[in-house]
Amino acid sequence: MSHTATVADVAVVGGGIIGLVTAERLTARGLTVVLIDETGIAGGATGASGGLVRAFDPGGHHQAWAAAGLDTYLRQGWHGTWPRVRAQGSLTLVAEDALPGAVGAVTELRAAGHKADVLSAQEITTRFPGLAVPDDLAGVYEPEAGWLPVRAVATAVLRDAGPGLRLKRARATRLLATGSRTTGVATTAGQVHAPAVLLAAGVGSTPLAASAGVHLPLCTRSVGYCLFEPREQADLAELPTVVDRTTGAWLRPWGTGSLVLAGVTSKETDVPATVRPGVTAREQQRVRDVVRHRYPRLAQAPGRGGTTAYDAMAPAGQGEVTVHTSPAGLVTATGWNGGGFKLAPAVGEFAAARLAEAVS
Repeated sequence: MSHTATVADVAVVGGGIIGLVTAERLTARGLTVVLIDETGIAGGATGASGGLVRAFDPGGHHQAWAAAGLDTYLRQGWHGTWPRVRAQGSLTLVAEDALPGAVGAVTELRAAGHKADVLSAQEITTRFPGLAVPDDLAGVYEPEAGWLPVRAVATAVLRDAGPGLRLKRARATRLLATGSRTTGVATTAGQVHAPAVLLAAGVGSTPLAASAGVHLPLCTRSVGYCLFEPREQADLAELPTVVDRTTGAWLRPWGTGSLVLAGVTSKETDVPATVRPGVTAREQQRVRDVVRHRYPRLAQAPGRGGTTAYDAMAPAGQGEVTVHTSPAGLVTATGWNGGGFKLAPAVGEFAAARLAEAVS
């Protein structure tokens, strides 16, 4: 079967939140975009994400992007059309030796207009009676942060992009180039000709980059999103999103019901880049055994399902937006290690600016 070639200013490979926001920012500049993804929007890791948003970046590598991202989410996007942040608060737990850095980051956030406080373990357990925090930990609390329904956000971003964005449900197979310049993307549904290309397809970006001679090392990491139903729910309505930097655990209320969504960083890598409903009993128990130390109500809470998914990891541990000179016109935005959602508005703006430069 023959396919008609498509022409645009920019081809974006990857329908996750980074690719979507970048595409929307490009159309806001008046550029035309073809977004290529075999599963449509938010069909991969983004669709399974917990949707946590906050300004504090414990690693300090993307503090400005995290803060700018939260600002945009709180404004409901650039057009005020995105879902509202479920502002149940965000609590990031840090070890005692990380406290000076956390205090410095909070000082910077407050100077920039963000609401943030450093809380002692005693202050945390007083404010949130359902949590158990040892005395050698502290927390950064952001009352305006929280979480968002990721698929609803993705749909809103696509709508904001308007007619300047065309979604091509196809699998990208290789990059096209003439000499030292990219000229587009070959797909299973025909070629997309564009003078600038963004690869934002997670681990799927690696073979595409290799087709143009670019080394982009990424690997997958297992992620289990587990749902639990605590029998005691007196404090559930007041429970903030919690990220525990000391154990790799995180949790948040699931919607407005009686469930808690929780997970723990996994060491299992090179797993299939697939998302499927359900989690194993072993994964549920692994998560429960860690999270219960910070939220004891999960110790005996029955599991209520979940999702088995993956992160796309960079070897250095941090995501990057990279402008490549060979081939010219290629930009990559990958390796966010599960933290891409909170950064997406800022990453998208930055990547869109670089791609617009490549087009001009």
